[in-house]
Amino acid sequence: MLTLILSVILNLTADFTQTKSVAMMREPQVSQGKMVYRAPDYLKWEYTSPNAVVWEMNGQESNVSPQIQNLLRMIMASISGAEESDDKLRRESKKLFRSVNVIMDEQRKVAQRVELIDKNGDTTIIEFSNVVTR
Repeated sequence: MLTLILSVILNLTADFTQTKSVAMMREPQVSQGKMVYRAPDYLKWEYTSPNAVVWEMNGQESNVSPQIQNLLRMIMASISGAEESDDKLRRESKKLFRSVNVIMDEQRKVAQRVELIDKNGDTTIIEFSNVVTR
């Protein structure tokens, strides 16, 4: 299961760098942004460069496609430690990815890196910095 936080988190903010490697492109695509989580069900995933894009979910309200909503729900459940079934999260992640690998900062109990391999073999690496939890 994709578990970002091992304890109860009420608020979390972090900067991220996302590197997407696509077979059809020579150079990886690098994006940067900020993530904000507020318990129980608010998540804002904001790309600040190279293009400004905001994905936001507040309860059942969202400004994104159903596929992105599923991804945001998986992130929220992982951060909050929600008691959604591990099987459900595994099924959802398997619909989107061939594999998911989370590298934890064991001392702080937060993810420092997430590696996603798409069904077609493309990879996405997300590295977190300036993580603040409350």
